[in-house]
Amino acid sequence: MLSLFAFLGLLTATFLSRVPSMRDLLDVSPSGLAMLLISGAVGALVALLLTGWAAARFGTRALLWWSNLSYLVAISVVGLATELGARPLFALGYFLVSFSFAFTNVAMNTEAATVERLVGRAIMPQFHAGFSVGMAVGLGIGVLFSHAGVAPLWHFVAVGSLITVVKMWAIPRSTVDGRPDPRAAGASLGGPFATAKAEYRDPHVVLIGLIVFAGSMTEMIAAQWLPLSVVDDFGQTEAIADLMYWVFVISMVTVRWFGSHVIDRLGRVVSLRVSASLVASGVVLYALAPSIYVVPIAAVLWGMGAALGAPIGFSAAADDPKRAAARMAAVASFSTVAGLLVPQLVGHVAELVDLRYALLLVLVAATINFTLARAVRAPRGLFRSRRAEERMVGSAVLAADELSSSSGAGAAPAQRRR
Repeated sequence: MLSLFAFLGLLTATFLSRVPSMRDLLDVSPSGLAMLLISGAVGALVALLLTGWAAARFGTRALLWWSNLSYLVAISVVGLATELGARPLFALGYFLVSFSFAFTNVAMNTEAATVERLVGRAIMPQFHAGFSVGMAVGLGIGVLFSHAGVAPLWHFVAVGSLITVVKMWAIPRSTVDGRPDPRAAGASLGGPFATAKAEYRDPHVVLIGLIVFAGSMTEMIAAQWLPLSVVDDFGQTEAIADLMYWVFVISMVTVRWFGSHVIDRLGRVVSLRVSASLVASGVVLYALAPSIYVVPIAAVLWGMGAALGAPIGFSAAADDPKRAAARMAAVASFSTVAGLLVPQLVGHVAELVDLRYALLLVLVAATINFTLARAVRAPRGLFRSRRAEERMVGSAVLAADELSSSSGAGAAPAQRRR
């Protein structure tokens, strides 16, 4: 199962590593590229409306098979569209890329949750770290292909074909069962939005959703725009730009791998605020970097800060076992909305200022996570500091002691009167 996460990360990085080349071959501005990238967000949204029903109807193994083949078709269409300079075809291909990604992602996480239950301990962060490791490998391969001057079409077809064949071999060996679940036969269309309708009325869930939105925004802006910014704003080659994003990914996967220990030590609230501070420091340093030599330092800070935002939000959403599924669906929908809005926003701002300054929109995400950090605690202490709660507990204990003392003092005279 860990290998499937890594393969998906590798395929994702294969696409992201050639964004500068695709932009040039399609001859579009940042705003035009944003318009094309939104087709991917629409593809992910459509897939999310179908995945719950499809997994219940056909089983996760079938979803993994189909999405594996469709991903190869999708990434090949993107490569062909880039080669031909056909923007509508590119939009269709990227729609299929995100559609296939969403189906694979849901099926993998469902199987990973089954493995976690069988193992009896929390190993989900390691699976997601495997995805990031795959991304790092994919970016490294992208550096080699870009440096060698290989066109994105042949890069995508070569890597996609190899990974598809390997995944076909791995899928039956990675799934625990993968058959349709009879208990979920009545699953309906609508995905997270249908599952979570009642949860949107809970302010606590909405605040956690905003934290997940901000976490997704932080990662998404780096993935879609950081390599292109390195090319445009610092005059570097695509290979160097991929290396800078590789530094970001390695920083993120390192923190995620040890994230459970960090959260256990600092707590969710402090971890989230430290993460937000690192993100803000990294993106400001990047925007103001005087030369390319400062960019790796900025990427490290940004990547470390981006690592735990969304995972902490999802963990907080699952605190109540009875409402975990609906709450997870609700906060996941915030991530989907981020995919619809963020590329557009950055692309349009980049029409007015340099792309490196447009990336300062990440500060909005950092501010959200820092300000709303207490939402990842229990609802009772939502806007109350730990120190205030300690004072309240201390006051209550003191009042109880005084009441006990007064009761004892009142009892003594009574006994003397008797």
